[in-house]
Amino acid sequence: MEFSTEAVRPRHGFYAVGALCFGLGLVHYRIQTGGLETLLESLMIVGLSLIVLYTGYELADRSISAAGQWRALWLGIGVAISFTLLALAVWLTWSIGEPHPKQSFLLSFAASLGAAVGTRSGVYVVQSEERLTKTQELTKLLRINQRVLRHNLRNELSIALGYLGNIEQETDSQAVRADIDLVRNHLETLLETTDRTRKIVSIWDTDERCELDLTSVLKEQIRQVREEYPDADVESTLPETCPVVGHVALPLALREAITNAIEHNAADVSVRVDAERGGETATVSIADTGSGIPKFDLEAIGVPEETPLTHTQGLGLWILYWTVRMSDGKIEFSENDPTGTVVSITLSTPSNGR
Repeated sequence: MEFSTEAVRPRHGFYAVGALCFGLGLVHYRIQTGGLETLLESLMIVGLSLIVLYTGYELADRSISAAGQWRALWLGIGVAISFTLLALAVWLTWSIGEPHPKQSFLLSFAASLGAAVGTRSGVYVVQSEERLTKTQELTKLLRINQRVLRHNLRNELSIALGYLGNIEQETDSQAVRADIDLVRNHLETLLETTDRTRKIVSIWDTDERCELDLTSVLKEQIRQVREEYPDADVESTLPETCPVVGHVALPLALREAITNAIEHNAADVSVRVDAERGGETATVSIADTGSGIPKFDLEAIGVPEETPLTHTQGLGLWILYWTVRMSDGKIEFSENDPTGTVVSITLSTPSNGR
């Protein structure tokens, strides 16, 4: 009968170590004189062995590679051997002059304690290292994605739009012009999505905060929004000055919040921007009278790994979300009365942000 090493899994090694520790507890009880003291000592050793066995049992539920599981096992065995050698050295020290009666318990307990501590900590260490490696690789992927969005994709879209304009000039067919307008709208939407995605990656990749006057920033962003949307109803109530500490992309994020309220609602929507300072924080509220932010957009902000967004409204929310998060701030969404949405952003003031 052939033996296949593929049938041996890391958890079998954990079980073997746990069973060995369990056996040490039983052996200790058998070779000692018995009694309550020996029983309690054996129970301590058996209890530690159960920790090792449970570590092997739950191994399948942890996001660790097979190689990582083997490494965690060897780390546990190494710690157990180290504890045992240390206990042996202690016993030899105690035994100078006369034999020490606790050799069995000391060595068995040290080996079991080392196995329990080593296997549990080994699993946590390996899991943390693998998560760190995945995070580092994800960061590399995001930077590659940023370069592609910044150069390749954006350039190709710009070229396509240029040639589309040439085609439009050479045709007199209204049907063809209608198709060209449709294609142009889709390409421009994709170009806008590319720009916003690039901005999100840039915000995520830049950990730079500075002191800003929230009042000046809001006034400037409101002015730009009014120029871009002259028919928009945007009102504000702002203090004379309101210093805050935030990410360098905070002006962009506030612009996105105001713009989203206008772009994704009816033409008669009203937007109100208020800011106030209270002690160690300052709060900005952007309220609109529109139809509200779609539920799946808000759910995606709360659980980004499960419901990714692909449309520009969602990407605008992501710019806002990541900027506030990188500013060590807080963002909340609530319903406006009677209709619409209120976006509340809380930021630290300079005295609290440093």
